[in-house]
Amino acid sequence: MDISLVSGGSAMTPEVQAQYGVKLIQMARASEEAAASVILDAVEISKEAMDKFLAERE
Repeated sequence: MDISLVSGGSAMTPEVQAQYGVKLIQMARASEEAAASVILDAVEISKEAMDKFLAERE
């Protein structure tokens, strides 16, 4: 995400541009956190599935 595009030819005041940039950064962080959460859930489910599979093999 390129925040520098916010100021390029924009009629927004510098304060609004800064607020917009902060919002974009917050959205990017939230997106990364959501992706990490999905990956961690998948790992947990995979571990549970593997544990169940190994238990059934015994």
